Amino acid sequence: MLVHELTTPGEKTQALYAEVLTPSFPPDELHSLRTLHSALEAGTGPIWIAEDDDGRILGGAVGEWDAENRVVLLSYLAVRPGVRGGGVGGSLLRAALDAWRSRLSPCLILAEVEDPAHFRGSEAYGDPAARWRFYQRRGARVLDLPYFQAALRPDTRRVPHLMLVVLHADPKFGGAGPDTVDPAPLRAYLEGYQRECEGAVGIDPQAMALWQALDRPAGIPFLDSRP
Repeated sequence: MLVHELTTPGEKTQALYAEVLTPSFPPDELHSLRTLHSALEAGTGPIWIAEDDDGRILGGAVGEWDAENRVVLLSYLAVRPGVRGGGVGGSLLRAALDAWRSRLSPCLILAEVEDPAHFRGSEAYGDPAARWRFYQRRGARVLDLPYFQAALRPDTRRVPHLMLVVLHADPKFGGAGPDTVDPAPLRAYLEGYQRECEGAVGIDPQAMALWQALDRPAGIPFLDSRP
């Protein structure tokens, strides 16, 4: 297995999208191929892939880099159906995180993960509980937020009941309270993310619940650190 970074759009990004990402994510959770290509060309959408000896794409890790707020979002980590559970996902995640930490020096690396309490497993999209255990084994922690994924395009809907997961946190961006994250860069990032996807920062009840949860001067705690 060869794990390496893609630097330009082409046949491999098309194969990753068609053969790995599309079968692995519901339409409301999936960016368009054009969006991935544009981000890769602009240097804001790093992509790592795993290939077998024949050049078949086994999986991919897709990031979104917000240089202004110094936040990376792991948009997608997916393995081709039929080869899941064989170490491909772990190798991809390790390579991507190592590269992003050393090259970008982010304050946070985040991921959006389906909450197993609200999502049921399926043959097509996998087991949310197993996916969360995968991230937990690699040190991921959930922020105490009523998180949802913004509507990625006008023809898609928001995805509620997601966990906003921290894969890396620079100690300089810890909150004022113990074992917390500074809410300022996190809120700035999430507002920008929503503005980019939906055209404006939401003021509807769902969005307001998120902004209010971020309005904690002592910092945003992790769910596993609450009393």
